[in-house]
Amino acid sequence: MSAFKNWIDRKLLTRMGEAIGDVYPTFDRKRLLAIAPKLKSLELKARVRLVRDCLHELLPSQASAAIDVLLKSTRGGLLDGFDLWPYTEFIQTYGLNEPQKSLDALKELTVRFTGEFAVRPFLLRHPEITLAYLDRCTTSPNVHVRRWVSEGSRPRLPWGERLGPFIANPDPGLRLLEKLKYDSELYVRKSVANHLNDVSKDHPNRVLTLLAGWNKTVPPIHRSKIAWVTRHALRTLIKNGNVNALALIGVRAEAAVKVAELRLNKKTFELGEVLEFSFNLRSQAKIPQKLVIDYAVHHVKANGKTSPKVFKLKTFVIDPQESRELRKKHAIKAITTRRYYPGAHKIDLIINGQVRGEVRWNLVGRT
Repeated sequence: MSAFKNWIDRKLLTRMGEAIGDVYPTFDRKRLLAIAPKLKSLELKARVRLVRDCLHELLPSQASAAIDVLLKSTRGGLLDGFDLWPYTEFIQTYGLNEPQKSLDALKELTVRFTGEFAVRPFLLRHPEITLAYLDRCTTSPNVHVRRWVSEGSRPRLPWGERLGPFIANPDPGLRLLEKLKYDSELYVRKSVANHLNDVSKDHPNRVLTLLAGWNKTVPPIHRSKIAWVTRHALRTLIKNGNVNALALIGVRAEAAVKVAELRLNKKTFELGEVLEFSFNLRSQAKIPQKLVIDYAVHHVKANGKTSPKVFKLKTFVIDPQESRELRKKHAIKAITTRRYYPGAHKIDLIINGQVRGEVRWNLVGRT
């Protein structure tokens, strides 16, 4: 399978040159194609920036005129989706001194390729203008524009520039979410929940208070929406065993259950194998209980110490005196955000935020 970075290649430059040339006849397509050999040695973001900067050399020097050309070039059908990433990068870099023009352009482009990353420099440089613009977009008939409001203003958007002022004071973003919390599309409500989850990492009590208020005042017609947003928004606090977060989703911190026979399929593993653990669970309560079951893998780091990573396992209601056997498979494979090191690892079984058992295992061989 070809690496995703190869999306930005000579073929894209050819289509981009044709699309721009159709609306800006003096555009030098050959100079754009001349950067193709340089792409091969670059990673994805560096490729995007190379194309961006080449466009800056070849388009009108006035940012407003250049942005007009870019927008017109998208309307002929030759470019779509990730093809447009260099365009949004161009706007956030070279259109920063023309916020109104640039925000209008990003609003149009986000329908076809997300502008969530590109809006962030405007939030930092022109917070009042940009927040007012996003506020008006909360009523857009287009679902992608409404999601752009919530996702673009997330304080800790993955892969996106950190919004330091909004991490310190999340209230401007939360005011936008107030207008999106009952959105008809799950696509938007999921972004609302992700935004709240970001905020919960720095201001847990602020998010808990907000969600408690939403759950108290929600009209019956929107109750299921807010219940879903609440569960998704509190996932980090729930993984951390926050008692108040668990209470908001109807979970008691101290589950009346007995855990037995927690065991692994074996004790020693190599990278690439699949670990499986199982356990028996028996309710010791006289009423049904809602259980949120997670597990934490304590990974060995380069210095020999361990660091836990919590994973979801299962959420369900267990009846009085009911017994269940649960199993979970966990692949031991390298990913871009984690490197495995040999040594003694551990798995904690977490029920309603509390560790209720552990098993140990060893990773051996080359990693």
